[in-house]
Amino acid sequence: MLVGRVDGSWRITDTYAYDSWGNLIGRTGSTNQPFTWNGSYGYEYNFATGLYHVGAREYDPRTGRWLQRDPIDAASGDPNLYRYAGNDPVNRADPTGLDWLDNTANFFAGVGDSLTFGITDQIREWLGVNDVVDKASLAYRVGEYTEVGAEIALTGGAKALTHLAYKKGYKEIRRESMRFIRKFRLPGKEVHHSNPLLGHPGGEGTLFPLGGLPPSIHSGRWNLEVLDHATHLRRHRRMKQQEKLLRWNTNRYTITLRTLNNLRRDITSECPN
Repeated sequence: MLVGRVDGSWRITDTYAYDSWGNLIGRTGSTNQPFTWNGSYGYEYNFATGLYHVGAREYDPRTGRWLQRDPIDAASGDPNLYRYAGNDPVNRADPTGLDWLDNTANFFAGVGDSLTFGITDQIREWLGVNDVVDKASLAYRVGEYTEVGAEIALTGGAKALTHLAYKKGYKEIRRESMRFIRKFRLPGKEVHHSNPLLGHPGGEGTLFPLGGLPPSIHSGRWNLEVLDHATHLRRHRRMKQQEKLLRWNTNRYTITLRTLNNLRRDITSECPN
């Protein structure tokens, strides 16, 4: 890793070369300042001890280990409480000193709390384990709004697919699909599209119709199954139930409510780390 330092005129005054674990292997310039390797994450180098002060702990690049055990103990998710960044310093950093898995846990806690309108937060509180989640952390808040963003993409994608399918029309979609499914037909069997092209038997529309896409996609082998009539109908009934739940749980109203609920929690918590 190569790190540089610039002055007020953006001229390079110092450069530092490090190995993967943060050991200095070469430098130019003479400015002694502590924020070099992973300095953007707040890693502060102590020239006297050769250690990095990182959040809650001290890190020794010569051994690639923490000097203190992880303060959150087993909640870090790593059985080795002295291991740095899961032994993967190239792809991971640990700016809090609470193990890189802590950031991952905070992210997914944010996703879950947003998705459930905070119910998972209340469950953790009830179980007495809520102190392992830092709801003021950046990772937690990124998780919250990643979940909201996924909902927006999901609803937008459903509308776009529906528009394309109805624009092409039932007759054209059927003509395209027949070219692909004809070779799979067997006596007493029906060719089933795992993800419907336009709707379900009986005329009810599907949530993600693929009929507007090219036939090599909507009627490709990956989307076809050969089933008997009863199994075919059961598959559609099960999908309709799943789509009904998804429509109820993911729409413009729930997106708005989740966003407002996330903002309320964020405002009442501390500023992110």
